[in-house]
Amino acid sequence: MPRPFFFSQALVFGVVLGTTELGLLAASGPAAAQTSASETARVTQLFKSGKAAFSRNDMAEAERLFAEAFALRKSADIAANLGQSELEQQKYRGAAEHFQWALVNLLPSASDAQRRAVESGLARARAEVGVLRLDIRPEGSDVLVGEQNLGKTPLTNDVYVDPGEVIVSVKHDGFVAIDKRVMAGKGTEQAVEISLVPRDDAKSTDVVAPAISSDIDPNSRSSAPIDRPTPRKSLVPAIVATGVAVAGGVVGLVFTLDAGSKEDDADKLRDLLNDEGGCSTDGTAPSGQCSALSDQRRSVDRSRNIAIGAFVVGGVAAITAGYFYWDALAHRGRSSAGVPRKRSLALTPSVDLGRASAERRAAESFKLTLSGTF
Repeated sequence: MPRPFFFSQALVFGVVLGTTELGLLAASGPAAAQTSASETARVTQLFKSGKAAFSRNDMAEAERLFAEAFALRKSADIAANLGQSELEQQKYRGAAEHFQWALVNLLPSASDAQRRAVESGLARARAEVGVLRLDIRPEGSDVLVGEQNLGKTPLTNDVYVDPGEVIVSVKHDGFVAIDKRVMAGKGTEQAVEISLVPRDDAKSTDVVAPAISSDIDPNSRSSAPIDRPTPRKSLVPAIVATGVAVAGGVVGLVFTLDAGSKEDDADKLRDLLNDEGGCSTDGTAPSGQCSALSDQRRSVDRSRNIAIGAFVVGGVAAITAGYFYWDALAHRGRSSAGVPRKRSLALTPSVDLGRASAERRAAESFKLTLSGTF
């Protein structure tokens, strides 16, 4: 598997700068002088093992070894190699942080090639993350970006975050804490300004309901009922009832027309049979046609009965719809100070269907009783 160009750069950087800088750190500075010989040996061993794992393309092991070495000794060569091992695993935020640290802390003795290698790695990592530049006041505020505890302000370094939404939390004693949501884009940089407000100022800016002057003693008790706004009534029942009324009217009309058409046919057949002697007991008309006439009369009666029933249902539904419309509109216009009065509605339809024995016609009559409290 061919390795990327920067892989060889990082490895060369680790070999050359690692030998030089580790030696310089061991020989200069009071803090470095306090480092024990065993710790120096441990860091050197971890660094060499990390480079060996890097050469085997075992990036996870290289990252682990470089991270352990970096925890023992902060140096640019370890940070750069740690960043490169993270970059190869697409851990871009950690890579950017370690490349940034290496670039800032690069020794003056580092060559131009080494500096360019670190800058190139940083550029690759920054292209995959979001960069926040925080301007937070007052100084001494504790800052948390996502799960990164950045410590106290002022913060001079860029903050690298994974693309997406991130929460910047800021708190300071005596000030109101703030959690600010920031949308970080891949490969973008943005400034984030947060200024905390002192707690006393925050209290003074709270919205206070204005006092309402009244002649009523607030300590007095009244037996009057407390006015509560009542919910608006829905027009859905009225709309449904209207639909039923329309359907009933349509069905009644259709069967009325059907009954009329059938009745005309029956009348024609009756006249024809009368010319042939009629269908009475001593009539001479064919019995089969007389039976057909009787069936037609019954069919007319059925159609009329259905029409009457449909009209009754439609009428009841129409009255009910009217009541629902009136009640809903009256409810909406009713003053909230008034006590709503209970209303009731009772509809009692009665249908009497009969047929005259002589003409075998349907004698239809129906009665609709409406009662209630309005």
